Amino acid sequence: MPKRTGLGGEWRRDSLQCVVEAHFRVDVVEQGSSVVLALSGELDVASGPELEAELTRAADRELVVVDLRELEFIDSTGLGVIVKGHQRAQEAGRRLALVRGRGQVQRLLGLTGLSDQLPVADTREELLNET
Repeated sequence: MPKRTGLGGEWRRDSLQCVVEAHFRVDVVEQGSSVVLALSGELDVASGPELEAELTRAADRELVVVDLRELEFIDSTGLGVIVKGHQRAQEAGRRLALVRGRGQVQRLLGLTGLSDQLPVADTREELLNET
């Protein structure tokens, strides 16, 4: 395993991966035929595959709600994962919806027009009650 010296001592490449992943979390809450994926931390190139895997696992649900309220950052890779999940849901006759994020997250959704393409609400309950 390659080792490198960084500030404050040595670190291994596998240790860095753990730190990157620690800045992103997906909490899965199943509710009948729906599922809520509550995201927190940073959704980017390092964490995108984790969300993609959860969206794949949730593909058989009538409604997938992606809750962005605790997400601190999203980049183009994260947006791409959400768009891909939305496209897959539409193709299967299912729905993907978003709970509005804050700050940079919501600004990016607005600038890209994604918030106009997907159902967006202030709370997950609003979206879950529509089913």
